[in-house]
Amino acid sequence: MNPCGQPLGIRARAAFASRCLLAILAAVPTAAQPEGHPPYHRWLAPPVEAQLAADSTEVPEGMGAIFVPALSDGESEPQSVVVRGSRQVASGPNGSRIPVPPGDYAVVVGSGPIAGRVRIPVEVAAGQTTVAPVRWGGLRVEVVDERNIPHGASFELIRVVDRQVHLTGSGADTLEGERLGTLLLPEDLYRIVRRRSAYRTRTDFAGVFVPAGALVHYRLVISRTTGEMRGGAAVTAEETGQAGARSPWTRRISAGLSMPFASTVNVVGKPNQTSVAADVFVDAYLTYQRGRDSLGGILEVEQGVLMVDPEGTQALPVQKTSDRIRADVLYSRFLGPHLGPYVRIGLLTSARVSETLFTEATGVTLERLDGTFDSRRVGANDTLRTAGAFSPVLLREGLGLNARLVRLPTLTLDWRGGFGLRQNWFRRALYLDDDPRTAALDYREAASFHEAGAEMTFLVSGRYRFLTLNASLDLFGNAGEERHLTVDWRSTVTWQLTSGLSLNYNLDLARMPQVRSENQVTQALLLGVTFGS
Repeated sequence: MNPCGQPLGIRARAAFASRCLLAILAAVPTAAQPEGHPPYHRWLAPPVEAQLAADSTEVPEGMGAIFVPALSDGESEPQSVVVRGSRQVASGPNGSRIPVPPGDYAVVVGSGPIAGRVRIPVEVAAGQTTVAPVRWGGLRVEVVDERNIPHGASFELIRVVDRQVHLTGSGADTLEGERLGTLLLPEDLYRIVRRRSAYRTRTDFAGVFVPAGALVHYRLVISRTTGEMRGGAAVTAEETGQAGARSPWTRRISAGLSMPFASTVNVVGKPNQTSVAADVFVDAYLTYQRGRDSLGGILEVEQGVLMVDPEGTQALPVQKTSDRIRADVLYSRFLGPHLGPYVRIGLLTSARVSETLFTEATGVTLERLDGTFDSRRVGANDTLRTAGAFSPVLLREGLGLNARLVRLPTLTLDWRGGFGLRQNWFRRALYLDDDPRTAALDYREAASFHEAGAEMTFLVSGRYRFLTLNASLDLFGNAGEERHLTVDWRSTVTWQLTSGLSLNYNLDLARMPQVRSENQVTQALLLGVTFGS
């Protein structure tokens, strides 16, 4: 097969090769990335000549082909449609030949409604590939939260010229194997707004100009809990973590430090007291996207302490406010747009010693794993050590199928299922298991255990009017003699009361019957208030 994708007989090979070369050379200059665009608007796809050479689409003898250049990659962009009049003739991904009979056609390129896409007339001759001139632009919107971690929140894109919603877009959770999409748009000025907002909204909006022939990289900050837009701007490919031009790797590291300080002296109705807190976090993630291959890795470190020094009394012991280390790696090989195998490994632990502060003298009884008991008395403002450093250590591994079940503007649903391994090292960590019939508080040592069995995960994100739900359900059933179902549910429901007022409910539920029969539940209800002009 020749570079134009046309199978040839021996007698016609030399003549056809000459015609094909002349056709490519004649078409490519009109489709290459236009001169005059700044470097930060460069394509992620290779030059058109390289795209043509890499395409192996077969073109039947007697037919021609239309080639629509890709600005990023064909799988991230909407397919182009070939029409004759009002009738659709063919369609295909950008960056690949679309075989059609000789004749006059129009190529419809873009995202959103057909009426709002770019329509380009083309003429196709037998045995030749016609390259469509690039009269559209690309926009890649990376949605991140306040800590620069990507997620799949949605937004609306409004054309300023007619103030009508052009399309509804969304980000991508690249750490879960999702691919960041490229929106193909007519050259125009656009306004990005929060879902269901109007053009004249005074908050939660940003603007972007998309030139023809350019690929614009845009970062949009949206709160995971409230859905509010915190900011947005066009950035370079490097700022979005793109390792280099046309590189499949993205990487990002973000860090934060806060040190709240409060002191009151001689204030009526308040104690003389000084408090100092320190909170630090470091988030790093790395993703790889090429073809059907998707790899995502994340490392999260959170550490926080609180020191309180009341005047006239001994300072309280330093209290740990946060201590979390999480690492996850997920690799998927998508055999189609929505399904493929995966392998994953995850780690969750704490870095420092955990202690419980008692405000009054209390008797405690510790039940050890060997069946012995240890009774002691903890004084007022003293602490009881409940876990050592790096205790517990929870490891998760799994392999199976990864499926993107639903992709709608208001609902996304992903499913993963397969075989999993679990290693739970509690390392003599204590948990409260109090008997109310005794005066002392009863603590037990948690026993370490390892399991193998079936794992299943559901990830859902939905919006209905003023309600937003983001949730994950992780199920694991061990294959041992004593069957147990481990459940890990994490969810956030946001009720947008007004444009500046929201009610947020967080619910985390963990059921680990191997450790204790009761559900481990964490809840939080937050009333959020925002101000804008």
